[in-house]
Amino acid sequence: MQAVPVRFAYQARDQRGQVVQGIVAALNLAEATKALRAEGKYIVDIKPAKAGQAAAEAPVSDVVVDKTAKAKREELIHFTMQLSVMVDTGVPLSDALQSLADQTSSEVFGAVLKNIVQDVQGGKDFSSAIERYPRIFPKYYVSLVRASELSGTMGPILRRLSEYLLGQREIVKKVKGSLIYPGFMFFMSISVTIFLLTVVLPRFTSIFAARKAALPLPTQILMAVSGSLINYWYLWVGGAVALTIGTIFFARTPTGERFFDWLKLHVPIFGPMFHKLHLSRSLSTMGTMLTAGVQMMDCLQIVKEVSGNHYYATLWEEVKDKVQNGSQLSEPLVKSPLIPKSVAQMILSGEKTGELPNVLNRVSIYMEEDLRTAIKTATQFIEPVMIGMMGVMIGGVAIAMLMPILTISKVMSQ
Repeated sequence: MQAVPVRFAYQARDQRGQVVQGIVAALNLAEATKALRAEGKYIVDIKPAKAGQAAAEAPVSDVVVDKTAKAKREELIHFTMQLSVMVDTGVPLSDALQSLADQTSSEVFGAVLKNIVQDVQGGKDFSSAIERYPRIFPKYYVSLVRASELSGTMGPILRRLSEYLLGQREIVKKVKGSLIYPGFMFFMSISVTIFLLTVVLPRFTSIFAARKAALPLPTQILMAVSGSLINYWYLWVGGAVALTIGTIFFARTPTGERFFDWLKLHVPIFGPMFHKLHLSRSLSTMGTMLTAGVQMMDCLQIVKEVSGNHYYATLWEEVKDKVQNGSQLSEPLVKSPLIPKSVAQMILSGEKTGELPNVLNRVSIYMEEDLRTAIKTATQFIEPVMIGMMGVMIGGVAIAMLMPILTISKVMSQ
């Protein structure tokens, strides 16, 4: 007995990026999907068609979310990786999104995905649906998805996006990791010094008083600090809290942002590392977006927003203005002290050969390798420096405590 074809209602994008709807007859869903893909159609939604049937609605989440909804970086990375695989294998977008919404363990992210499914099934573009949640899907993410919709290359672009997100996560993790050890060593130095001043030194004070010995100036200063810490500890604690809160608020002001961004770029040891971090992030973002077909002006605007540093953001704003007025991308970069001459020359070569996206991607990979080397160098160098600083702080306190004892010993021996 010959199998009866089933009618499937579909929504897809053609090779021009236009949304099309229609009915296709096939033996099963897989055959229908295969037939549409053979016609060059990118499937958004497909389901069995029934007479008088309305479009199926996606399940509504019990969790209410709006544009302020947030998700973890890991959730976005896993979502992008899984979605790229499913789209590449021919799974309709709405089905893929629904499957991922059901799988996620996060209530908020799951609710966001279910809302996106509803929007897509209602006829919205995927890029427009995710644009509603800017704290989850950054502007560069939305722009790349929009470009992939127009070019019919969503699978490859999502794969490139997941690689980009993974690369950025690893870089940030390495930079943060390189800062943990110095921070821990500094905290331990302060803690040990406070312990010596508030617990150990007071015990020596009674010995010095009993002997009525003339105390050296360093010891007198330490005893004054020790007494202040013990008797007025609440002022020290309050001052530390006030200083921390004040620093946080100052860092959020335009002046504070400029100051700390300048400090990060010029601090010894770590300055070159932060230079490479911001530059590799900028070039990687631009290369990924140009490869996907995003316009240069849109790329520069988004690169400015994701650069992560006031001075690099200012640079990309200036570059955008120059390019808008007819300059080549490399012209303002050659003159900038923030861009290494070798990098500017490679970008110039990419413009001349018409291979700018590929060159930017290759340069960003080179910069990421250079960044890893800088992180390793900084980590190796900072260890002996922090040990030396810790030795100076604790050793200075210890010497100041021992100086009176040595003086008393000399007097008694005479």
